[in-house]
Amino acid sequence: MSTGQGERTVVLLHGYSDHGGTWQKVLPTLSERYRVLVVDLPGFGLSAAARWQEPLIDGYVEVLSALVGDEDDRVSVIGNSLGAVTALAWASARPDLVADVVLSDMPGVTRVPRSWTRGTQLRVDRLTQLLTRPLPARYLQQMVGALYAGAALRHPMRAGAGVRAGYVEHYATRQQVAALLTIGRIVIREIAELPIPTMIDELAVPALLLWGANDLLTPARAARRITVGADRRVAVIPNCGHCPQLDCPSEFLGEVLPFLAR
Repeated sequence: MSTGQGERTVVLLHGYSDHGGTWQKVLPTLSERYRVLVVDLPGFGLSAAARWQEPLIDGYVEVLSALVGDEDDRVSVIGNSLGAVTALAWASARPDLVADVVLSDMPGVTRVPRSWTRGTQLRVDRLTQLLTRPLPARYLQQMVGALYAGAALRHPMRAGAGVRAGYVEHYATRQQVAALLTIGRIVIREIAELPIPTMIDELAVPALLLWGANDLLTPARAARRITVGADRRVAVIPNCGHCPQLDCPSEFLGEVLPFLAR
């Protein structure tokens, strides 16, 4: 999706299991200043049926490079979680296309969180039976939405019915859950294999790295590992979870907008 009429282009990349709707609370403000491209990465959201192959993150870099290949100038990239890892990989590989990056709640700065590994090691049959057998579809979707909000947000009620509905529509069947877990195992392996601390140190474009202080999935203590400098900024948003763009949109924009406008 493309919106906004600004001279500069900003690309938004969602996290694992998420989709482009995760940016809905910050998109209006960003669109007032920039042309914004909201991407559903292959395997997720509206691109769930799109073909993807391993290595997954390298494939994302190729897709994104083709997407902005006709842009007149380099783009800014904002990524959350897996989207942040993708943004880092893209900027590292193609600084000719990427001007700067915002890396929000990025895994891999220290290690891949255990909660990620444990979650994707669950057997598909066991998980889908647990979620689907006792419940009508509408209750299943309510439960999946509640689980998503509880894991991603410090303030789960801020997700709202629209956010939850947009999320769960992509993961309401056995096949969708199976596909999600398959991609998850690949993502975890690839993130673990990436030298993310070295990639941050060697990044040739300016970067803002930020975390929600109460992130349960990628704890904010990773921020202490980042060497701050003229082109490396670090921010920790108080009382905020893994998806600051949903949990604390005003505070998120308060960090992101000055960085983009510097």
